[in-house]
Amino acid sequence: MVQFCCAFNCSKSSDTNPELIFHSFPNAEKDKERRQKWIHAIRRKNWQPGKYTRLCSEHFLASDYDPPVVCGKLRLKSTAIPSVFDYPEHLQPKKVSERRPLIRLAANLVEPD
Repeated sequence: MVQFCCAFNCSKSSDTNPELIFHSFPNAEKDKERRQKWIHAIRRKNWQPGKYTRLCSEHFLASDYDPPVVCGKLRLKSTAIPSVFDYPEHLQPKKVSERRPLIRLAANLVEPD
C-alpha cells in the first residue's frame, strides 16, 4: 500500500521515495499528550489524523531517532516531535524578542513634603 505524507507542502510518498520512513501518529489512548503535540506541529485547523495518516521522516531531526539496531532499522524516540516543516511566512512561528527592562527616571519620583 502506498503511503503519503500529511505535512503541509510535502508531496512525498512511499512509491517515489522508498528510502523514507513513514511514521504513524502516536496512539490516542496510550500517548494522548504526544499525539496532541504532533497535531499541533502539523498546524492544520480543526484537523485530526486518521488511522492511516502518516508523516515522513523528512520532518524529524536525526536526534529524534534511536541509534540503529542490528538490522539497521531506525526507530523514533518515544519523545520525538516533528519539527522540520516548509511553512509559508504567515505560518512560521512568531519570533519573540527580549523585552528591555523598564528604567524609571529619578525625576519622575517626587517625594511628598
